[in-house]
Amino acid sequence: MLQSTLPVNDDLEDFEPDDRELEVLKLFSTDQNAHYSFQGLRRRLGLHQETLTRTLKRLEEAHAIEHSPDGYKVRGSGNTFSFAVRTGHPNPKPVIEAYLPSQIDVTVLFQKLRGRWFSNFRWLGYSHDGSILSMSWISEDGRMQLQARINSGKITIAADAYTNQNESEQIAAAYQLFDHITKVTEEMAQTTNHSPIAPVAN
Repeated sequence: MLQSTLPVNDDLEDFEPDDRELEVLKLFSTDQNAHYSFQGLRRRLGLHQETLTRTLKRLEEAHAIEHSPDGYKVRGSGNTFSFAVRTGHPNPKPVIEAYLPSQIDVTVLFQKLRGRWFSNFRWLGYSHDGSILSMSWISEDGRMQLQARINSGKITIAADAYTNQNESEQIAAAYQLFDHITKVTEEMAQTTNHSPIAPVAN
């Protein structure tokens, strides 16, 4: 278990989140730079749309989170409260690592991928922490999450399953995301006459 803190409104020092609110806050605490889409949160948490709407509204009123065109994220000011976060769930498992062409503009690539769906995976959100950009998608049934992390010219595709899906399913899904991103970079490369993604040699 790990103690985590998140900010709350100065006027709500006695704020005590219920179980659903705590579930949302625990997800946000895992990456306080992350922005999550509403539908992505719904699939990730398995909550009914109306229930999630009420939960997010109360957390916004408590100034624990804020909403922007990019999605929902932790609010950066106010008092804080602490809660325990389970650390037993593993981080997404890296499956593929590749080099991005040096001429590819990561900002443009992000804009082309943000909010887009592929196969049966829907946009979950993104996080930008210094030099690391992470983009996440989640399956329609909420059973698997895929992540693309870009750092120092490399892109890593990772998979994380929330049910007992076997490793081959996770690997297959990771390659679907890799193919999706490769097509986007190829289109970008064609406009600049440069090479697409190159796999990292083992």
